[in-house]
Amino acid sequence: MSAGPAEERKAPTMATTSRIAVARSFGSPDVISIENHEVPALAPGAVRVAVRAAGLNPVDARRRSGGFGGRPPRTFGSEFAGVVVESADPGAPVGAELVGWAAGGANADLLDVDPRATQPKPEGLDWLTAGGLSGAGQTALTVLDTLGLQPGAVVLVHGAAGGVGTLLTQLAVARGLVVLGTASPKNLDFVRSLSATALDYTGDLPAQITAASAGRPITASIDLAGSRQAGDLAVAIRQAGGAAVTLVPETMQSHGIQILSSQKTPARLRELLARAADGSLKLPVEGVSFAELSAAHARMDAKHATGKLVLDLADNPFLPASAR
Repeated sequence: MSAGPAEERKAPTMATTSRIAVARSFGSPDVISIENHEVPALAPGAVRVAVRAAGLNPVDARRRSGGFGGRPPRTFGSEFAGVVVESADPGAPVGAELVGWAAGGANADLLDVDPRATQPKPEGLDWLTAGGLSGAGQTALTVLDTLGLQPGAVVLVHGAAGGVGTLLTQLAVARGLVVLGTASPKNLDFVRSLSATALDYTGDLPAQITAASAGRPITASIDLAGSRQAGDLAVAIRQAGGAAVTLVPETMQSHGIQILSSQKTPARLRELLARAADGSLKLPVEGVSFAELSAAHARMDAKHATGKLVLDLADNPFLPASAR
């Protein structure tokens, strides 16, 4: 179907270059640079989004460091929120505010996406939360849907204070699960605020688990941390008849824990957006600029972030004034 006359498809002030974060070699966070790239022609059926916010995830740090192999250059970012500035799809007109996911490249002023991987941003949902929700939230739902646990089941979440952990813990509690969440001492109160029992991973974790579970079996271990401690406990829970899954390759490789990959669907994104809009799902976010992106990667490498780091592109020149 034709998308209509050019003036209906394209914002009137489209420039010819846009900024994008790139690593042209693998390594530490300082390999990241912000480059200006030519804006290509829009593919049939696609929409071009001026990115207002894009979530930062540990997978981005792995891509930068070469953890997935392959060859550079590498771009970053698989979740975003922004405004349509050019469209080849009549269902996503210029000016529409969207939330979605992409294979990569969302750490940029402009992102071309399949409109089927987007949903309308609820009115009133702030940009940074919207930008950090799609990838991390759908990963959390993938884990819970795969496990299919019944209400009352006790689950151990390693890394409950991070971006995925924060969302997974809340979604698990909403399903009636009892969550024991590990965190550093400074994040214990935060994990408690998510209605989970907080466990200090720097202390005697097995003893804390025994006390917190009050004799009930641990039904599942969910590893978001990748530590040897997490792997050892996952193996013990699996040997006792429970389930064990991981989202990181370290414990898959060291302990043989089943690794899950995020499965993204419009239905899952709609659920997340509805919960975020009505306040039943909260995501503490911290915005960082392009200039702060390398420092943000260093924090992800050190696992020092609480909640979610989000690239804040309020200075994106392609955005309408209403979105800045």
